Amino acid sequence: MQQFIISFLIATFITLTGSTPAHTEIDPLHTLTEITTTNQLPLTGWEVTLKETIHTTDFEQIVNDKKNSYFVSRTEDENSIIFNFVSADKPALITTQKRMIIAKENPGQVELIAVLKGDSWNESVQQEYDETRKNLLNKLFHTNVKSFTCIEVIEDDTIGNRAIMENLTESLQLVHIEEQYDSYEMSKLKKLIYGYTPLWNDKFILEGIPYNVQIATAEKESGELVYTIGTPILITEY
Repeated sequence: MQQFIISFLIATFITLTGSTPAHTEIDPLHTLTEITTTNQLPLTGWEVTLKETIHTTDFEQIVNDKKNSYFVSRTEDENSIIFNFVSADKPALITTQKRMIIAKENPGQVELIAVLKGDSWNESVQQEYDETRKNLLNKLFHTNVKSFTCIEVIEDDTIGNRAIMENLTESLQLVHIEEQYDSYEMSKLKKLIYGYTPLWNDKFILEGIPYNVQIATAEKESGELVYTIGTPILITEY
C-alpha cells in the first residue's frame, strides 16, 4: 500500500471547487457501487471521508457532547494534537471513525474528520450508511464540509484489466483522461488515471482543466490488480 502523493496538487495551487447543482446530486458512493453491481465488478471495500475546518469554540462543544459519541484517546506530536472519538451506537455493518486535529501552529482552528467505511455493499449496508452520513451532517458538521469517496475493486478470472477500465470510463462518462505510470521498479503501484465526470459537482482545476475522478491500479502479491476509484481526489491509501 502506498500513500497517494498529493504534492503535485499543492505545487500547482489547485483549489477544490463545487457549484450549486441544478438537481439533487446522487451520492458518489451510490453511483460507484451501482457501477460495480451492474458490471459485476468484485467490490472489496469502500470509504467516505467528511472533512471540515471548525473554530475552537465548536470543538469544545463537540468534546463535551456525550449524546452521540464519546472520547477515546488523545495523541500529540510536534505538529498537532489529535482527539479520537467512537460512536456510542451498538456494533454495526459499517465502521465510523471520528477525530479532530488541532495544528499547533494554528490552534484557533480545528480539522474535523469523519470516516465511514466497509468491505461489502447491499441494501442493509446502504441504509445504515445513509442514516449514519445524514446524522453526521446534521449533528456534527456545519455548512462547509468536503466529501471524499473511494471504492476498491479487484480483477478476477472473468473480468480483465481492459474490461474494467472500459466499464469505468463508459459508466462515469469520463473525459480529460490522463495517465501517469510509476517507474519505481519495486512499487506495487502501476498506474494513476485522472479524469472528469459530469456526474458530480466537486472538482479540482489543473492548468485550466477540471478533474474529479482518480483511479489507482496496484498489484497484489498474488499478481491480481486492485483498482481504487476515488472522487474528487484520492486521499486514502492504496
